[in-house]
Amino acid sequence: MAKTYLSTVKYEVLANYEVQGVVEKPDIVGAIFGQCEGLLGEDMDLKELQQSGKIGRIEITVKKGKGTTFGEIIMPSSLDMVKTSILAATVETVEKVGPFDTKVKVMKIQDTRKEKRETITDRAKELLKRMQKFEGVESGELADTIKTEIKTEKVINFRGLTAGPEVETNPEIIVVEGRADVLKLLSYGINNSVAMNGGNIDAPLIGLCKEKTVTVLIDGDRGGELNVKKLAALTKVDFVAKAPDGKEVEELVQKEILQALKRRVPMSEAFKEGAGFEAPTQRSFEPRHFEPRPFTPRGFDLRPPRRDFDSRGPPRRDFNSRPSFGGDRRGRFNDRPRFGGGYRDRGFNPSFSNGGGYPTFQPREEVVPQEVLDMKKDFDKLKGKSKARILDEKGKKIKEVEVKDLLETIQKTKKKIGTVMFDGIITNRLVEAAEAKDVKVIVGVKKGAINPQKAKAYTM
Repeated sequence: MAKTYLSTVKYEVLANYEVQGVVEKPDIVGAIFGQCEGLLGEDMDLKELQQSGKIGRIEITVKKGKGTTFGEIIMPSSLDMVKTSILAATVETVEKVGPFDTKVKVMKIQDTRKEKRETITDRAKELLKRMQKFEGVESGELADTIKTEIKTEKVINFRGLTAGPEVETNPEIIVVEGRADVLKLLSYGINNSVAMNGGNIDAPLIGLCKEKTVTVLIDGDRGGELNVKKLAALTKVDFVAKAPDGKEVEELVQKEILQALKRRVPMSEAFKEGAGFEAPTQRSFEPRHFEPRPFTPRGFDLRPPRRDFDSRGPPRRDFNSRPSFGGDRRGRFNDRPRFGGGYRDRGFNPSFSNGGGYPTFQPREEVVPQEVLDMKKDFDKLKGKSKARILDEKGKKIKEVEVKDLLETIQKTKKKIGTVMFDGIITNRLVEAAEAKDVKVIVGVKKGAINPQKAKAYTM
């Protein structure tokens, strides 16, 4: 593009031509103006448009071959998009240059204002870097792009590790599992984090942990526990903080991250019972014991009548006294066991098999189909390894991946998935991704707060 037209030109028409003979540049220009003259009226005449400054100077490159001439035509235009398109189609009507047959083909119409937008974006980023505080509510794609790039520029490469800018100068560091976790902490002003890249722990991280006070912030799944145990076996880990069960660090809001760091515990106590890192156990309910009250027949009051020591007559009955039926004032028995809305909702079924006429309760156990139980041998091979296996509808293995890559693998797998089994907690996010791919069965170590609609979730 000629720079002389940059301030006024909106569009450029780029076309290729081929002449079946040897001609020069003036011949081609003359053919364009001559054969387009009068086609579209005075308003769209090329000479008039050029004189009024609505189109710029037509640039033509000339290359000669064996008896032919070919090259490129560049026509700058300040007209609107519709009129520029009409003008481009008009140029394609040129069929002769001198006595020689000619073909002109418009390749594209490009918007020259794109360069201005790129210049504006670069300048805006430069100005934004000089500001100490970003103020105001921005909207639109341009503002989002600028803020995203500024955030990304804070990430540094520290000895091959993705880290925040203060990881080298701060005496304390926060070790997280991946790059996305570092970006999340940076967005909340926490600049001393470093990524361990899941289970791939490198030597620079081992050395860095020996020099700093180390807090490891892990996801709320079994994979996170395995990663921190592996890191602790290789180097010094002082404290452990954990996201809520079933959640990843990159999903947390600022308040949840700060709470998790505040509740960190020493590594020596992190995985002991009662430290807060073990999954909650199933609550057990003792059967409620009912003591039957003695039954009093309706209409009889066994209490002695109230005596009135009035010498004028025999003892009188107190008509304010009410019969005792072993119930409330309306005569309803309150010693009957009630079942509606209580024990059934907690997963218990009443049974009258104890011979006393009162219920005993048994917890409802998860019923696992036989075809899922048949997978237990393969599932046991995944336990403790933070691995996941994806099977087709016939139970044949499609892929075996790390647990941290399971969600992305499910979304990208083109084959029909029947079953997903993995060494971790079944989260609602995983269930939603699996159901989007019509997965029928999900098998994991534990269940988070899930609400499956189409898929069936089981634990082993």
